[in-house]
Amino acid sequence: MLLFKRLILFFAAIAVIGLAITISGFNTEIVKLNLYFFQFDLSLGFVVISTLFIGLLIGLFMALFSFYMPLKSQIRQLSRKNQQMQSLARLEKSDD
Repeated sequence: MLLFKRLILFFAAIAVIGLAITISGFNTEIVKLNLYFFQFDLSLGFVVISTLFIGLLIGLFMALFSFYMPLKSQIRQLSRKNQQMQSLARLEKSDD
């Protein structure tokens, strides 16, 4: 099963790399990127791919805070309850 997951990941990575090369190859025009204080002359393909990559990173970062952080908080709460229940169970055994 692990081999199957790695193969899927490998082929997905190859597809993404191929798509990036294709986008860069078809969009070779030079565009001016003006960032108020800085100006860059870049190819349109590079701008498109970097914008998609930055959007992916922002989406992953937002998913981290919307899914992972609440789950981590819930795990901490359940862990505390588990420790309390274990200590109560130990107390009950010691009383017997």
